Amino acid sequence: MAVLAMSVGGCQRQSTMKSTARKTDAFVTDNVVKVYLYMKPELWKNLQSRAEKEQYYQTDFWFDGELVSGVAVRAKGSSSLKYVLEDGSNRLSLKVDFNLLNDAQTFRGLKKINFHNGFRDPTLMRESLAYELFRQMGVPAPRTAFVDLWVNDTHLGLYSQVEQLDRLFLIRNFLRDDGNLYKPIPPGSYLNWDEEKLEKQRAEMAATPPDVTDDDAETGGDSDTSQYEYLDYMKLKNNETKPDHSALLRFLDVLNNEPDETFTVEIEKVLDVDEALRFLAVETILVSLDSYLGRGLNYYLYEVDGKFSVIPWDLNETFGTYKCDIPWQGIIDFYIDEPTCGPVAERPLVDRLLSQQQYLDAYHGYLEELLGGPFSPEIMGARIDEIADMIRPYVQADDLKFYSTEEFEKNLSEDFGRYYGLKSFVVERGESVRKQLDGELPNTGDGYGNGGDPDKA
Repeated sequence: MAVLAMSVGGCQRQSTMKSTARKTDAFVTDNVVKVYLYMKPELWKNLQSRAEKEQYYQTDFWFDGELVSGVAVRAKGSSSLKYVLEDGSNRLSLKVDFNLLNDAQTFRGLKKINFHNGFRDPTLMRESLAYELFRQMGVPAPRTAFVDLWVNDTHLGLYSQVEQLDRLFLIRNFLRDDGNLYKPIPPGSYLNWDEEKLEKQRAEMAATPPDVTDDDAETGGDSDTSQYEYLDYMKLKNNETKPDHSALLRFLDVLNNEPDETFTVEIEKVLDVDEALRFLAVETILVSLDSYLGRGLNYYLYEVDGKFSVIPWDLNETFGTYKCDIPWQGIIDFYIDEPTCGPVAERPLVDRLLSQQQYLDAYHGYLEELLGGPFSPEIMGARIDEIADMIRPYVQADDLKFYSTEEFEKNLSEDFGRYYGLKSFVVERGESVRKQLDGELPNTGDGYGNGGDPDKA
């Protein structure tokens, strides 16, 4: 055991940590890494009491015995953050920024990293399993790992470590970081608008003074958002100083307006269609509704040379957890050919692509691939067991987790409260998808999707 003395913003701390061999990869997947954040006690107190402000505070960062000094940390999250604050818990999701205070500093090739607290997931692994499934199907998706997280003397417990979707992610996955990266929120995120609607909206807004705050536009809150135009809701994350939305407007024009006769030719110029079909197949089989299919949230669009790709984000409520107020069996039998909450026409990325027979056939092929491969009960069940065996000691030692150890164990296989058992969901959902593909169960809702309300969990 090595005793490490460290100075943290003027205060001395002693920590006993196991020294391990340094690795070059920040995402260690064969064990749970210990992560320590040491900061002035008053800063930690301020971070907790003002968490909704998402203000950064200086800290030192220890990862598997490796120190990175002078980094920044803040609380993060929307519904998860609100829940934690209302519950009076310290178990905040956190974002660490390695180069905010030193623009030359990175950690194992990363500028930022996220630690997610397992909100609405008794198993603590839904997010990691879902991202892994996307990557297995060739969809660019963040990497994940598990960490045992401490802040000063507070043991926050077992967290998911999730890759930041930033320029480094783009280079790794697309070899380019100069294209536009969007993180849309409703109503712009439904993609059922075009430049003509945008200009009409601007004309209508010209005579009406603004009466909402920037916070409302960022969160999609309940305030009157009539003064924000569609582009405001697309949330450009880079190239902000010289924004050029022409590629986005061209994509939306084709998606919404191109005649069926020429649609397949033109859409493939502005969208990586094959990647989008694989994205939809994974979202559908997981019944991931805190997403484009439901709330219209939690995805990115990235453009390279005028062609867009879709990237998943925030997957803790997959495996049917977010239900759009759809009945329990309705989630299991969620229509594969109308995989939406409400009318499918309101989601043109689904409607236009799956209305083309060649794309529908390819999409069905990806569902077949999932059923026979990574989403099969044998493969997924073994993966669930493998992760459970790795994290179980840390789950047992986690006193701040949102669910008990008994609930963790039960929900690996069995339904618990609002949560489907992971293994039982894989079996039942897989059987339903197979029957829908074979024509033994209905796979459409006659244009109305699966019903439900996207704003109701």
